Amino acid sequence: MENDFILVLDLGGQQALSMARKLRGQNYYCEVHAGDIAPETIRRKAPKGLLLAGGADGRAFDAQILELGLPVLAMGPCARTMAKLLGAGCEGPRLSGRVAQIHFLPCTLFDGLGTSDRFFDRIDAMKLPEGFEPIAVTDDDLAPAFACVAKNLYGLQFYAESNDPDGAQILANFAGQICNCSAYWSSEFYVEREIGYLRERIGDGRAITAISGGVDSTVCAVLMHRAIGERLKCVFVDTGLLRKGEAETVRHVFREHLGLEPVVIDARSQMLSALAGVTDGQEKRRVVKEVFVQALRGAAEPGVEFLAEGTIYPDLLSGEGERPAALEGLKRIEPIRMLFKDEVRAIGEFLGVPRDLLARQPFPGPGLAVRCIGEVTEEKLALLRDADAIFRAEIVEAGLDRKLTHYFAILTDIRALGRRDGRAVPGYTCALRAISAPDAANVSIAKLPYDLIERVVQRITSQIPEISRVLYDVTGKPVALEEWE
Repeated sequence: MENDFILVLDLGGQQALSMARKLRGQNYYCEVHAGDIAPETIRRKAPKGLLLAGGADGRAFDAQILELGLPVLAMGPCARTMAKLLGAGCEGPRLSGRVAQIHFLPCTLFDGLGTSDRFFDRIDAMKLPEGFEPIAVTDDDLAPAFACVAKNLYGLQFYAESNDPDGAQILANFAGQICNCSAYWSSEFYVEREIGYLRERIGDGRAITAISGGVDSTVCAVLMHRAIGERLKCVFVDTGLLRKGEAETVRHVFREHLGLEPVVIDARSQMLSALAGVTDGQEKRRVVKEVFVQALRGAAEPGVEFLAEGTIYPDLLSGEGERPAALEGLKRIEPIRMLFKDEVRAIGEFLGVPRDLLARQPFPGPGLAVRCIGEVTEEKLALLRDADAIFRAEIVEAGLDRKLTHYFAILTDIRALGRRDGRAVPGYTCALRAISAPDAANVSIAKLPYDLIERVVQRITSQIPEISRVLYDVTGKPVALEEWE
């Protein structure tokens, strides 16, 4: 099955990642590569088909990839780019930002789909290249989809995963029927293959891995333990930057539910000392990483050869997840490096990781240091933990925890007057943030019920006298990222 996969070429934006996740969700393995990949590299990788996604009309790809003899599915702007590279005459947009009825003509790509109304971001009118024919039309005789079936070249001027209720079926038809890929990708397949690889790679060696209680590091540790057993050493570094009760919860879950005994390193005092006087967000990240690495390095006993890390596929594609230089003496192993986040959760469930842990919201590597604006102190961390715990508890009580991907508190460095015991006193300003982000391309601020927000504000200001103001952050992407720092 080495070459039984689809290569997804990323021409910019998040569409390529969305396509890849949808393909894997249909059990077809695919990999994502930058859109400027050389035709020779594609030839060497030998995929069974190419999917082109992302970018804009002005961002072209090498036309030679259309001559490799591989099936090609170009989506969105890439479909128009493909047509232009092959000699199409483009007459510009004729439909944009509205719903239209689409009629699918007989074509393998649309097997199982029926006529229906769809939302289209943009459809251009064009004179198709020689050998191409429409494979879908609108009532206005526009061609939102076209193909040269003889050469296995297909173009969709829309993205199936967001604009098409049957989008997953289109991708499955392309991979399975047109490219003849096998639908072998599953949690069971991945675990079996990866355990075999880890045992062969590590042999009789020993490994160390850092756990944080997060989804990625936990699944990484459990998978490693399945492969090499007691020759894996799990290390939990208590940085003092975790949420309320989190350190205790992590230790309990690993011991009682996963059968792993983590070595706990108390780095709280070192972390606070290193962060003293630091106010810049990037500098905080650097300091936290440095102290963490020092603690982890100290736990690497003589004889340990490998460092297992919970790097996942989006980390690799974004260039993140690089190993700190201080651990260069160890051989790097990344058991979940080819998995998307939802796949990591699926693998974790297959391995028996508790569902409550797998459903945990993402938490930044530097922890509360980047949610405590300004200098990080023990006093401010305690206030932030309490406010955050109140907000999270109310979200859970309202039954919204499974609908949101991020919900947390930020302690700002803004001081505002409040009234305590009949007099005006300055207090901290706390901000709340709640986000729904099914993927990086679709991020929206949660419209929380006002009575919920009111209840959270009342609890925070009454139970934490040092906080006098509570704000709700409604700034979304692309203006604002998930975190404040």
